[in-house]
Amino acid sequence: MISKKILGKKGSVALTPSVVSSTDEQSLLGLPEMFVGDLSYSVLDYSEQVPAFPYPYQGTGFGKLKSTQLKVDTLLHPKGLSLTLTQDSFSREFKLFYPAFIWDSFPNSSKLVLRDHISLLSTMELGIMHELNAQRYNTPMPLLKSFFMELLVRNLFYCGDADKDKINAYLARFSRLQYSFEQNVQAMRISPFLTTEGSVNTLTFGKESLVCFGLSKEIGLNPKPVTITEPDWNYIYKGETIRTFENKHKSILIDAFEKEFAVSVHKVHNNFGYLRSFGHWGMDVTELGWTSQLTEYLFFLLPFNYYYRSKYMVFGNEYSCDSSYVNNEGYKCSVVYDQSSEWVSHMDVMLRALTRGSVQVTSLVQPLHEIAVTKVLYQRYPELAKYQLSCHVDFDSAEYSRWCGQCSKCARCYVFMKALGFDPALVGLKEMSTQSHKKYFSLFKTLKEMRGFDSLGFGRDEQLFAFFLAVERGVSGELFDLFKKKYYKEAKKREESLRKEFFTVHEPTNIPPELWKKLKPIFEEELSR
Repeated sequence: MISKKILGKKGSVALTPSVVSSTDEQSLLGLPEMFVGDLSYSVLDYSEQVPAFPYPYQGTGFGKLKSTQLKVDTLLHPKGLSLTLTQDSFSREFKLFYPAFIWDSFPNSSKLVLRDHISLLSTMELGIMHELNAQRYNTPMPLLKSFFMELLVRNLFYCGDADKDKINAYLARFSRLQYSFEQNVQAMRISPFLTTEGSVNTLTFGKESLVCFGLSKEIGLNPKPVTITEPDWNYIYKGETIRTFENKHKSILIDAFEKEFAVSVHKVHNNFGYLRSFGHWGMDVTELGWTSQLTEYLFFLLPFNYYYRSKYMVFGNEYSCDSSYVNNEGYKCSVVYDQSSEWVSHMDVMLRALTRGSVQVTSLVQPLHEIAVTKVLYQRYPELAKYQLSCHVDFDSAEYSRWCGQCSKCARCYVFMKALGFDPALVGLKEMSTQSHKKYFSLFKTLKEMRGFDSLGFGRDEQLFAFFLAVERGVSGELFDLFKKKYYKEAKKREESLRKEFFTVHEPTNIPPELWKKLKPIFEEELSR
């Protein structure tokens, strides 16, 4: 199956995903009530037909750009930003939409600062993808351009290595690429504003963002959740139909989440996301295109911090985001550098500089491995756990279930839940312990078709530990029996070191001291249970 990063095709059109079929949904989700130990959880009701998120813009594929100059014009519009790419006869507009009351409250001078930074950040990788010689902007050089260039170069090492020995080629493209800007000087920073002890949180419904919401609420930050909606896809790429259903499932989750917790989940519709897909550009498979996504979100969220006068901007990046390797040429390759603790610290410095210290960036789960995050979520915040959506939902099997059950991410979450004594059916995740599911677990074999860390074998020891914990609990099934035959002795011998690594609260690198003193006791309490 083609990864979500390789979606799109020249001349194809994005279609609105179908609504939910109540019959199919219920058959896939199972019983309406699931039990875990002595606790009872209700599975979300998908029976009501809920359409996908609205798409203000539906685009078509547009083919590869020429290796000449690309013009980038970014303007303010009443609901957000518009960005137009022009090269010879090619011209295409993309838009970013905010809730009206959020955008209207943001000062005009601050909107221009936001425009200048988002304009470069969301397009800077196009020059590498298309071997452009120049990108010309109708906006002034943003204050944080040097930070953006470091982010781009750091990501080229992994992208070049993953794309088969292209690091030097990508660095050469970068060295030849010229970024030029308008010379008029405008305000360089956001208009200063006073903040209080509150937070604006990214809400993806992944386990990390759910835990961060629960923690923020528990320690008194009154979190304001924001979901960035990226385009879903319905394309044919190299003869294969690619459909994703993320926004369809998120729309259902958001509706239920808002009702249960009496909060508004704000949405930013990010049609700049069309720029990421190399398939949309009619290109071959590449890891290029995703370097700036998380950093873009920093700027997308800032108007919410301004409106609510919230001091903190909270992301959900866990300890494993620091994973890296040295390739055979001696280059250090960070798989998700933009989510690493190092780059989150850079984001904090950027935002402090831009807001004159008004807003800080943090990830509250940075000291925890994924299995530890899962433990905190299902033990301490079971009311949030039932909303978990961690699958990329890019198989047809995910049309009526928010778990495809056919990828390494589903497999990883499945074994974590089994290891910790929680029922995967709670979140609609079906049985994955048969031999037919073996190919999705990186413990047994690493395959290039796997997701993220799994394809590189980084999660191997964490899965070894998870299978061990599950077997010790008496969990049975074909794959657990296989584990007992082939891997149990290794896990038993390494139990102490595995437990120390994966159930340890590691040192925080970007959590403010005033928050850490509240978080650390929570983590220690949950991981000792």
